[in-house]
Order: sequence, then structure tokens, then C-alpha cells
Amino acid sequence: MSDDTGVFTISLDTELAWGTFDKGNVERYEEAYRNMPEVIDRLCDLFDKYEIPATWAVVSHLLEDCDGDHSDRTSPDFEWVDDWFGELPCASGMDKDLWYAPWLIDRIQDCETEQEIGLHGSTHMQLGADGCSRQHAEEEIGAAVETLRAHGVESKSFVFPRNDVGHVDVLREHGIEAYRGVDARWYERASVPSAVKPPLRFADEAIRGTPPVVEPVERDGVVEVPGSQVFRPSYDGWQYAPGESSVARAKKGLRRAARTGGVFHLWFHPFNLGHEPEQDLERLERVLAGVRDFVDRGELECRPLKSVSPGRQ
Repeated sequence: MSDDTGVFTISLDTELAWGTFDKGNVERYEEAYRNMPEVIDRLCDLFDKYEIPATWAVVSHLLEDCDGDHSDRTSPDFEWVDDWFGELPCASGMDKDLWYAPWLIDRIQDCETEQEIGLHGSTHMQLGADGCSRQHAEEEIGAAVETLRAHGVESKSFVFPRNDVGHVDVLREHGIEAYRGVDARWYERASVPSAVKPPLRFADEAIRGTPPVVEPVERDGVVEVPGSQVFRPSYDGWQYAPGESSVARAKKGLRRAARTGGVFHLWFHPFNLGHEPEQDLERLERVLAGVRDFVDRGELECRPLKSVSPGRQ
């Protein structure tokens, strides 16, 4: 492949209830969490069918059936949760099926097309938030790395919970080589009030705006690959966006990457597809089929996050 060939990469925030327990709305997504074995199995089948190496950013505690005792960890001082470790799913009596997935790594590694297993933290701690010190980040990232290592995986990629980037140098110290950066949209990167972002995101969907291609850059010795587009589900208000907007936008992003030689970085949470799995997996398949068409014509190549290098554009 030449340097002007575009790149497609896809990262998946693989977390189940770890992603929402601290916001008090697990029940809202419970059905989707319970559908995760089926959704992940079918995602693996799709990645094999179209020969796409995805990056699965895993909350490592999904693999640990602990007793809820984290007295060896220092609790962050977040304003939205009183006791981080006391409210973890493993400590609060939550149904294990919502937070424990011991089958996950084996299923991903069973794919015929090699997949990348990256990290999404140990407990989905928001590393860039006020209240998360360097010590908290060191403990969170260190625990995640050790858990995956115990399962035979040396993770090289990281996705920050809620895309809240912080303590990047700690990633480097733990052998992480790449991370997903904030989406390359002005309203995601500017000092825009949080309440204003959802309508701007919806507007992007409504007008089927072409997602940006991105340029990987090195920060503190780690490669940042900004996001291009979130693949929106048929839930949480997104069902009111004009039909097929996420598919149409992704195809525009693929064409732009093929034309410019840039990187198109698609991402989502697997549980996003758990509310309407038949509909949303069919939508995603159309995007992946489009990726394969570009690859077969030599206009794009597929890479996991760890293999997207800076200086391509």
C-alpha cells in the first residue's frame, strides 16, 4: 500500500454496565446489556465476513469476578458520585450478567480476522475529569494492563472513558502506543457548554454531514487518532434522525478517506446496537460492505488502532 492510500479504523467501547453505573441510569440500557453476547457474537461474524480488524477497547473488570473489595485502590473525588469504588457494579449487588463477561476475550480471539484487544480502563474511570489525580490514573491503567496481561493480552491501544483525555504520559509508561482522541468536530474540541453539544451532534446527523478524515499525531510519546464519526443507534433519540443518516455519513467518510489518503475513524459502543440489534447490525453491515469494496479496489486499507501511524496525510 502506498502512503496516499486511505485508512479505515474502527474502535469499540466495550463496557456493558461499567459505562453507566456512575450516572444512575443502568436500567435504561439493561435490555441492551443483556443482548451483548448475541451482539458481540454477530459483530465478530461481520468482521470476519468483511475481513476487518477492529479495536475492542475493553473495560478490564468485565473479566474479573471480584468480591467488591478495592481497598487497595485510591478513590477519585468526582462531583457526580460519592464513593467510586463503593458504587462499582461488582460492589453494589448488581446482576452479574450486566457487568461480568468472562467469555469476551475468547470470543474476540476466536475471530478468523485478527482483532485488536485494547483497553477502556479498569473500572471506566474518567481520567481527564477533575478529581482524577495522576495516582488514580496510574492505579486505573496499571490494573487494566495487568488484568489483560493475565489473560495473555499485551494491550497497545486505549480509549478514554467518555473520551475524556488525561494523563497520556501514564499510558506511555504502561506500554500503550495509541489512543482515540476527541472527535475532530469543532464543537467537540472547543469550549462549548455540554448542554449545547447534543443538538449540534443531532444537526450533523440531520444534514448527513460528511465526517472528517483525521491525521494521527504523537502526544507525550503516544499516537492520538481522533475520532471521525460515532455510528449512532436507533435509540436514545437518534431514531428521530433522518433515515439511514449514519450509514450515509459513514459512506461519505469512506469516500473522503479514499480520495484524500486520510484516516476515517468510526466508533461506537457495542451495547448501542443492543436495543434494535436486527436493524442496527444490518445498518452497520452496509457500512462494512462499503469498506470492503474500497479495500478490494485498493483505495483503502483496514488497520487496528495500534497500527495507524502519524504522518500519513
